[in-house]
Amino acid sequence: RAFTKENHGKFKAVELDITYDASWGHEAIEARLASLCAMAEDAVRARTHILILSDRTTDRTRFPIPALLALSAIHQHLTNRGLRTSTSLIVETGSVREVHHIALLASYGAEAIHPYLALETVATLADAQPQLLKDAATASKNLIKAYGKGLMKVMSKMGISTYMSYTGAQIFEAVGLKK
Repeated sequence: RAFTKENHGKFKAVELDITYDASWGHEAIEARLASLCAMAEDAVRARTHILILSDRTTDRTRFPIPALLALSAIHQHLTNRGLRTSTSLIVETGSVREVHHIALLASYGAEAIHPYLALETVATLADAQPQLLKDAATASKNLIKAYGKGLMKVMSKMGISTYMSYTGAQIFEAVGLKK
């Protein structure tokens, strides 16, 4: 968000809210995904360079669409329209806790991931347990470093050496599921 301001508007960013109103019922996710895909397409056609998919507005009345589902739907939609290479997708989600979550999001098109809830959690733990964690900034830095090293390990096992080669590769499979 600050990147746009710092570069005097050369890079335009748009935030897409990946939550839906709980009162919409059981068809809400599908309808919201269609709406998000249309909004993403409109934003890219309006020369938006960065799309931020965020679930920060989650509360008792707004439920988050799973970040991987929202990201994948938007990534596929933009790819099918020939627009995917015109924008970057950033995911800001509270659902990321493990390296595997980051690996999945990256593999399905996220150029960057902001695990805000995990970062807030380690900061809170650092404040509550100073004997275990030095300070909030160090704890957050260590978490990010652990995520980075874990993702490098996942990529190296698959023979991928760069993050950009991994982004959007969709190399995960569901094994052992029946119809």
